Amino acid sequence: MAAIPSAWPIAGGHVAVALVIGTLGRAGAVRHVLDLVRAFGTGRHRVRVYALAGASEPAVARLRALDVPVTVLPRRYPYEPARIVALARAFKRDGIDVVHAILPAGAAYGALAARLAGVPTVVVASRAGDAREQRSVRPLLHRIYRHAAAVLANTWAQARRLAADADLPLERVQVVYDGVDLARHPAPRMLDGLRERVWHRPLVIGGAGSRETGRALFFATAERIVVRHPDAHFVWLQEEVEGAVPSDGARYAVPAGVSMTFVPLGDDPDPVLHQLAMLCVTGDAEDPAVDVIPAAMAAGRPIVALEAPGVDEVVTHGTTGVVVTRSEPAALADAALALLEDRPRLRGVGHAARSHAERALGADAMARATAAVYEDALLGRTTPVEPSGVRAAAGVGEELRR
Repeated sequence: MAAIPSAWPIAGGHVAVALVIGTLGRAGAVRHVLDLVRAFGTGRHRVRVYALAGASEPAVARLRALDVPVTVLPRRYPYEPARIVALARAFKRDGIDVVHAILPAGAAYGALAARLAGVPTVVVASRAGDAREQRSVRPLLHRIYRHAAAVLANTWAQARRLAADADLPLERVQVVYDGVDLARHPAPRMLDGLRERVWHRPLVIGGAGSRETGRALFFATAERIVVRHPDAHFVWLQEEVEGAVPSDGARYAVPAGVSMTFVPLGDDPDPVLHQLAMLCVTGDAEDPAVDVIPAAMAAGRPIVALEAPGVDEVVTHGTTGVVVTRSEPAALADAALALLEDRPRLRGVGHAARSHAERALGADAMARATAAVYEDALLGRTTPVEPSGVRAAAGVGEELRR
C-alpha cells in the first residue's frame, strides 16, 4: 500500500475515515460496518461512524465496544438540509480525511456534507443499488456517483447495473466483495464425517431470499424435500421480524407437514448457520437477506442458489454449491436432495465453500481492498469524470425539496 506523504496534515500518519450510513437498523448493513471496522482495528485508519436513521441501541453498543465513536443524527423529515450542515460540522470537528458513504441516504448526505466541510475525498458504496423506489432522489444520487472519488459495488453485476443507470464508465466502479469475520466460524474438521456417522443430528435446511417470491419458492421446495426426509426442519432467514413466531406459519401459508422456523436477521445469524446442513438462496445478490451468503460459506455450509445476477460470482456451481437455472421448486428440491443424500459430497462442497471464504471473503481482504481505494483517492489516483452527454442535475436545494 502506498504511503501517505508525511507533509499531509494527518495526525500521526493516520487517516480519519467517516463511515456515513443511512441506517443502522438493517442487519446486513450493521454486519458490514462491524466487519469493516473490526478488520481495520487500530491500524492506520481511525474510523468514526455517522448514522442518519434507525440506529438501534444494540448496534451502537457493539460499535462502541470496538472503541468506534458513533454519531447519530436523528431524522424528523424525509430530507433535511439542516442535517447536512450538522454532518459537515461533525466532519470538521473530527478532522475527517475520507468520507465513505454507504447506502443511498448515506451517499446523499455524506457527499453533500463533505463538500460543505471541504473534505475532497468521497467514496460512495452502493451495496444495495440506488433504491429504485426513491425516484425523486435518483438524479442527485447519479450525480454524486459521477463526481465521487471512487464508487464501490459488492458484485460485478451490481457494478454493471450502476454504471448503466448512472451513465458512468464501468472502469470507474470498483468491486469489493463483502467480507465476513472468519474467526466467528470454526473451519470444518477432519473428524466431521466420522462424527456424523456416529451422531445423527437433526437435518436443518436454511433459506434466504426475496420476500415477495423467494419465500414462497422456498416453502414449495421444503414441501418436496419432506416427502423423502419427513424429519427435516426448515429455517427462513428474514430481514426483520414481521409478527410473533407462533402466527408466522399461518400468516405465510407454510405447507402442511413442513416444520418451519422464522429467524430475524436482526439477531446474530451465526449460531443458526452453524446448525444448517445447507443454505438455499432464492434471491439475487442485492436482496438484503442474501447478505448471509459469505457468512454461510465461512461456516462451511454448501449453497444451493437460484441463478441470479451477482450470486454466481460468489457461488461456483459444482464446487462451493449448486446454481439452479430454473425458478421451480422441483429444480431446487432436486439439487438440495442430491447433496443431502450424498454426505461425502455434501461435506466436500462445504469444505470448498469455507476455503473460498478464506481466500476471497474474509473481512481482512475486504478491509485491505477498501483501504487501497482510500489510499488511491487520497493520492489522486482516482479521477471523477462527468460522462459526455449527461445533463447536470438540478441544484442541491431543488433536489432536496423534491
